Amino acid sequence: MNVTANDISETRKNLLVTVSGEEIASEEKTVLKTIAKQARVPGFRPGKAPENVIRQRYRREIGEELNRAVSRKVYQQALEDSDFDVYSVVKFGEGETFKPGEETTVEITVDVTPPFELPPYKGIQTTPPSTEVSDKEVDEAIERLRRERADFTVVERAAGQGDYVRLGYEGTVDGEPIEPKLGDEPRLRVWGKAESTWEEAGTDEAKQYGVPAIVDGIVGMAAGDEKTVEHTFPEDFPVEDLRGKTAQYAVKVEEVRERRLPELDETFLKSVQVESVEELKDRVLTDLETAKKREAENAKRQQIVDFLSQRVEFALPESAVESETQNVMGRIMVENMQRGIKEEEFEKNKEALHGQSEQIARRDLKVQLILTRIAKEEEIKLEEEDLQQAIMAMASRQRTPVEEFVRELQKDRSKLLRIQRQVLFGKTLDFLVKESKVSEANDAAS
Repeated sequence: MNVTANDISETRKNLLVTVSGEEIASEEKTVLKTIAKQARVPGFRPGKAPENVIRQRYRREIGEELNRAVSRKVYQQALEDSDFDVYSVVKFGEGETFKPGEETTVEITVDVTPPFELPPYKGIQTTPPSTEVSDKEVDEAIERLRRERADFTVVERAAGQGDYVRLGYEGTVDGEPIEPKLGDEPRLRVWGKAESTWEEAGTDEAKQYGVPAIVDGIVGMAAGDEKTVEHTFPEDFPVEDLRGKTAQYAVKVEEVRERRLPELDETFLKSVQVESVEELKDRVLTDLETAKKREAENAKRQQIVDFLSQRVEFALPESAVESETQNVMGRIMVENMQRGIKEEEFEKNKEALHGQSEQIARRDLKVQLILTRIAKEEEIKLEEEDLQQAIMAMASRQRTPVEEFVRELQKDRSKLLRIQRQVLFGKTLDFLVKESKVSEANDAAS
């Protein structure tokens, strides 16, 4: 076979692979011999039927297997004779039929990763956040536990910050009700009206889930009080008709309840499965230290990724950018639809969404290609045990039986390939973290 390579772009090549008629004839003999051994022809023992009978009876099978066999060899030869790093095959021929004795040329289009110099990747300086836990943080964590187990008692006074208030409200813009503009998305309904609902008065956490003006406005209101508060919708609000508009919410308070925290007594300690306050503090301290260590490791990994990304530039394979951009767009759409943004909004902003997704895709893809090179340099390999652990972890997170998850992967080879790459990238990052030089935040600032 003869392979000729032509540049289409820096990352895309056109390969012309010429297969001689003799090579095809030789391959046909191998195919014919294999089929003859397995053939069942009436009047002949297995493997003893004459060649002309086999050719006549299995003409279609011989042709199909010959095409597959020669195509495999063409593909292998093209990759072996190429002195570049093939990332993916964009196009492989167009319906070539190989015939013994007839020379055939196959055109293959491939995307390649251009050569680039790896930056120094051992001893990368990282500055993770401190993993020390203060007494104040322990006390705050215990306070959160108490708040989670608090009782709420009806009080005959105005609501203070942190009290729970039962209320009803209705919003209007220019005198028109907001509710009909919100559609059926449950996450948006909170912006319309509520016959009777609960809000935590004046807290930042409550503002994340309710109308901020109402959350702040009910501070100082008692049962039976009524008030109108105003809220201006941001320019990126999911409902276009409400963007930048100022709404009026008519609020009526029905009941105020005070949060009463449980004492750190025997009953509370038993509810959190400890014997003493000291044991509770020790457990909380351990949990906080574990969380901070995880955050520190994640910070080191991100700093290493940023270091690698900023110190090398090279062109990216076109098909890889396209594929990764579609993956990123899919993730962004799912996340935003969960926040209540409708599919029509994506269509209106499709060009901007694609641009944002491509930017993220290029950044991620560059890091992936760098990590792939480092893994090759350091002979970091994906072991079967690594893949099994990753699959079990993913199945657990999705609350799917492992057997069912594996069956899904067997149907979707691209998903399995993505998991394999993620695991290899993770192992490579673990190696880089181990090889990195760690300094404390205050050392870096001095």
